[in-house]
Amino acid sequence: MINSALYREPVLLDSKLHRHKRLKGLSDFGVTRNMHAVFLTATEFPQAALDFPIIFINTGERLDSGKPMVSPVALMGLTAGENLRVTAEGRWDARYLPAFIRRFPFLTAGVKGSDAPGVFVDAAWSGFSDTEGEPLFDEQGQPTAALKRAIDFLKRFDDEQQRTRRFCVRLTELDVLKEMQADATMPSGENIKIEGFLTVDEEKLNALPDPVVLELHRNGMLMLLQVHLISLANVRDLVERKAVRMAATPSTATA
Repeated sequence: MINSALYREPVLLDSKLHRHKRLKGLSDFGVTRNMHAVFLTATEFPQAALDFPIIFINTGERLDSGKPMVSPVALMGLTAGENLRVTAEGRWDARYLPAFIRRFPFLTAGVKGSDAPGVFVDAAWSGFSDTEGEPLFDEQGQPTAALKRAIDFLKRFDDEQQRTRRFCVRLTELDVLKEMQADATMPSGENIKIEGFLTVDEEKLNALPDPVVLELHRNGMLMLLQVHLISLANVRDLVERKAVRMAATPSTATA
């Protein structure tokens, strides 16, 4: 899952090529400026819901049944290429930072000729250098403690990603999602339409047979779906942030 809005030059991490590379912790979140949504694992729902609307989007993949596969994302902007949760100075303006971003500049992806995913790093990121930050490899070319921690985080993220996929497969099988759109009118009078996303249809959820409801309760899915529904109230916060940002932007109109 390589997000081109975040990773500009992902390369396979190599102990020979990158023996002298160092890594600075992510503090300038300007790299997320063009991300209006970010993937969430299911375990992140309770914390992410404090700040973001959690919605579902079609991935473009289809299950064996022919139904379209979905994925949960945290909405961070009302229009493509706009992150209302990062300030002009690059500060992260939310209580929760999604794991997808926390793993940056690393990620895992398939490698040709290997069954195991490879560890990649964004070579274009300024914090990946020869001079600043913690070393990634020791003198023998072995991973340092800092790199081992990063790799451990990547593994846990990948495991949660697979659990989230199973959650989404079951959600798709139950057919309880519906297409939604939202309209927001800015103080300037401009109308912004948010579309192309899915939310849980409460009527369909409430109509599920009791054995299915019990299943969802026991496996934790029911709680996650309720958290998702509660999180939708955060759309109003995004609208308010958008209005503030528009008011602070000098008009380009000329007399």
